[in-house]
Amino acid sequence: MDHHKHPQGAHPAHTPRKGYRVAFLLAFSAGLLAEILLFMHAQMREISALLKEDFRIVIVRDEKAKAGPDEIGAALAGVKGTSQAVFVSRKDRLARLKAEEPELVASVLSPGANPMPDTWEVTINEDSLGDMNSWTDAVWRIPGVADIKYKPLEAYAIMHAVFYGHLISLALAMSFLAFMVMAAMALTHGHTPASLAASLDADRNWFFAGAGGAAASALAAYAVVYPVKYLSPVWVWPHPLWQVAVVAAGALLGWALCQWKNDKY
Repeated sequence: MDHHKHPQGAHPAHTPRKGYRVAFLLAFSAGLLAEILLFMHAQMREISALLKEDFRIVIVRDEKAKAGPDEIGAALAGVKGTSQAVFVSRKDRLARLKAEEPELVASVLSPGANPMPDTWEVTINEDSLGDMNSWTDAVWRIPGVADIKYKPLEAYAIMHAVFYGHLISLALAMSFLAFMVMAAMALTHGHTPASLAASLDADRNWFFAGAGGAAASALAAYAVVYPVKYLSPVWVWPHPLWQVAVVAAGALLGWALCQWKNDKY
């Protein structure tokens, strides 16, 4: 039986791939997630700010109350969680209504009549929004308070917007910390400062691959979320410095991937 032997060198030597495309795609994927989270964080901050500006609590004074407006106002300001309590007299309240709805006032109210009560417009701290029942219970115990008017659903919306904003911030911070630990482990394992400095020039293409992927992710994210401008007046793009940070992180990711690849192979 004849034995066929393959001559040595018949098969071409295996040439390891550079891996630039892998670095580009990894940086693109991570950058796209970061960009979307940054956009959502900016949106949540803007929405919560608008809701807080619109949210008002109106305290109606009991007309039969013996306590004066100053005394009731001081008691309201002393309730835990109260940020500000502004007194609005019945005369000022009617003037506001006439300025906002002049035709309605003219058609409903007779000249000289003023059915509006004395009120206070109250703003409370963000922490108290999550426990409105405790705050309102304290206000109801103040003599001279006839009614408390506010929008419960708006309070819930503010709390959810604030919570989601903090949750996104926490997710970004934890992801950034994990990325920095990973990069530090890859860059310091088996390297000295001199060798790392020497690799800056030798592995610069990995920098460019990672930076290019991150920059492409910023453009892709912008293209995806831009149509929201035509659906809602609330549209905020993250600060340009965040884009610079994402691109820099992508470049570091590409370089760290190169160092890990060199250590492994």
